[in-house]
Amino acid sequence: MSWQTPEYLPPPVEVRPQFYIQLSKPRVTQVLLGVILAVFVVQVLLGILLFGSWTSFMNTNIDVLILMGAKVNQLIAQGEVWRLFTAIFLHGGIMHLLFNLYALYALGPLLEGYTGHLRFLTIFLVSGLYGSLLSYAFSSPISVGASGAIFGLLGGTLVFFLKYRNNFGGQGRAILQNMAVVLLLNLIIGFSSGFIDNWGHIGGLLGGMLITVGVMPRYQPPAVVRPGAQPLAIADRRLVEIAWTVICLLILVVGVYAATIYRFG
Repeated sequence: MSWQTPEYLPPPVEVRPQFYIQLSKPRVTQVLLGVILAVFVVQVLLGILLFGSWTSFMNTNIDVLILMGAKVNQLIAQGEVWRLFTAIFLHGGIMHLLFNLYALYALGPLLEGYTGHLRFLTIFLVSGLYGSLLSYAFSSPISVGASGAIFGLLGGTLVFFLKYRNNFGGQGRAILQNMAVVLLLNLIIGFSSGFIDNWGHIGGLLGGMLITVGVMPRYQPPAVVRPGAQPLAIADRRLVEIAWTVICLLILVVGVYAATIYRFG
């Protein structure tokens, strides 16, 4: 008797659906890296052309930083609140720049991959603004740098992988542990140095965690489930995410007003 007759064929193997998250390419991260680098080149050129400061490459001329939008508390109190934003993209020298570029290059693709381009940009900018806010409220020196926004990316990554820690298993736990260690080390280094804007870092961290809670994607099975691998769908929460972002910005506005009253009466 032939083994190819139907009654002797092995039962068909059931192919079950296997869901995965389709990652976004780090396009916004790349744009931010380019913008920050371009702004630094402008800083150096202005230092040379306007002030004859040939060492602007190593240490940016303070007058250039003020001219281009550094966080200067007195000027913000007088109405130049845009400095809370522009200060994010300025840097005090080449080492400051390289450190933040490397941190953004290392952290950005991970969070942008899972949250998408617009959410990632929102997290970065809101984190930077909250970093500037707490620096304005509690730190007197002139301040610049993307460190607050980068701490916000750390906070956003922690929130995301805490939310989905059961789904990622060992990989998610490893990422959480790494982020926690990096965060702790940076805070220790910050508080052990008198030249680091710790309030800016803390503000960015808190801002990044706050905005990520509301805007990070929520996943669901696709409308049509088929056997084999297929990406999860992202729930349409655009109105909720926009509303949450507006609330975070309103808190920021109130914070700026309160900080101005607190510092300058």
